[in-house]
Amino acid sequence: MMVRFPRFWRKGALFCAVLCLLTAYSVSAQVSPKPGRRFALIIGGIGGEEAFTKKYLEQTQRMYNLLVERLQYQPANILYLFEDPALDSVRITGRSTAAEVKKAVRRLARELKPEDQLFVFMVGHGTFDGRWSKFNLVGPDLRDLDYAELLSRLPTDRIILVNTSSASGPFIKRISNKERVIVTATKTGLQNQETHFADFFIDAFASDAADINKDKRVSLAEAFRYARVHLEKWYGDKRRLAAEKPLLDDNGDGEGSPKLENAADGLWARRVYLAPVSQELEAALQKSRSGVPQSPREKLLFEKLALEQKIEDLKARKSQLTARAYT
Repeated sequence: MMVRFPRFWRKGALFCAVLCLLTAYSVSAQVSPKPGRRFALIIGGIGGEEAFTKKYLEQTQRMYNLLVERLQYQPANILYLFEDPALDSVRITGRSTAAEVKKAVRRLARELKPEDQLFVFMVGHGTFDGRWSKFNLVGPDLRDLDYAELLSRLPTDRIILVNTSSASGPFIKRISNKERVIVTATKTGLQNQETHFADFFIDAFASDAADINKDKRVSLAEAFRYARVHLEKWYGDKRRLAAEKPLLDDNGDGEGSPKLENAADGLWARRVYLAPVSQELEAALQKSRSGVPQSPREKLLFEKLALEQKIEDLKARKSQLTARAYT
């Protein structure tokens, strides 16, 4: 099916390449008619020392506040575990123990639907014993394999897991799957020093600075790039050897990439957001679900979104195209 675009889009060499890519696809295939609800599980691990407990509390509170106030999550859809719930009895829903993590996942398994999205955000200490990467909880820890098994019980694979702890790299190999975006603060389990990635990742959603393509939403790919660049600058400014090397995996191969430019990863993460779609697009999608005919403006909105997605795809595939095909 040939897609027709408004005249004001038919400019620039980039459009020619995009048009070729779009020829075999319909707009309806690019825009999901059934966006799901958004859930979050925030886990603040045991600090061990007052300074770390304070740090992890501030980081998890910041993320919680961003989810509710800026990203429009429903508080009822956020599960927040921390070592001492009394530190924030209004928001924290349970203690960060293995039993409570499993309980939270059981609840999510009951409530989630295949079209829903789950964001898991982990802040704390991590360890690696040569075989398993563990996220430190109050009491017995859970291994990367344990988290993989827990997530496999959920009815959705639209999962974003961000583990900002030390020694978190092996989580990618265990949890990687299609439609999932997995981010870790370290490349391997041997990077076991205290990490600083979490602050910069949170910062990515606190302003519009990370929104590279200016679509008024920060994708997971944009957030990862923002955090990585600012983390590298932080280490450089302090003249310190980087003790962490963040990775992102979104193609299910269990490998992860430190940089998404011309990498195997990043294509899916460019389309995944914590923020909701615009009210106008949500209304159009609601009409589509109910079978109500779309207005010309709504059709144009779908076409615009499809074009933007294809442009992002083209950018991601730049290294695979000849210079002539790209330009």
